[in-house]
Order: sequence, then structure tokens, then C-alpha cells
Amino acid sequence: MVVGTYLKHGRLRVITVPLTTRDYSPEHSVELPQRVIEHLRLDTRSRIVWNDVNEFTWVGPDVRSGHDGSPVIGAMPEKIYRQVAANILAARVKITHRTE
Repeated sequence: MVVGTYLKHGRLRVITVPLTTRDYSPEHSVELPQRVIEHLRLDTRSRIVWNDVNEFTWVGPDVRSGHDGSPVIGAMPEKIYRQVAANILAARVKITHRTE
């Protein structure tokens, strides 16, 4: 999930957290409501891991395509976005800066 963007040397950089079905701890992830899972056509085990923040040039090597081949699968409800952002800020999670 993209939580922020900016331009650097004319290239789009994104700050992201994983949307995954595995390797997450319940205390460091946000469960998605069933309606969001259905709307975005996600696996029912999908969660957002808010303590694994990465920054890279869009589209990065770890970005997976959705059902239509695009890396964009849809928008998260604002309530979920705010919850993820609040958790990141409260825990002062460090951003991992990636290079391609």
C-alpha cells in the first residue's frame, strides 16, 4: 500500500507498506474488512503490515501486478489509510530506502 509519494530527480518515489497474506504478526498488521477484501479481490488472509516501511522508485522490483496486469489494485478506504499512518508515526518506524 502506498502511504506517500514525492519526486526525486524527476522520478516518482513512493513510501509503501506490504499488503500480504503471510509472514506478519497480528500486533504489527491491520486486518482488512471483508468488503475491502471483496472489492479489491484480495485473498481473505490479506493484511497490511505497518512496521515494514519501504521507499523506492515506482514501480519497484517487489511490486506485484493485480488481476489486470497493473500494479495498482485500487484505493484503500481513508479510515484504513489513517490507521496505518497513525501506527507508523506512533511507533516511529524507520523507512528502508531501497535502490533498484
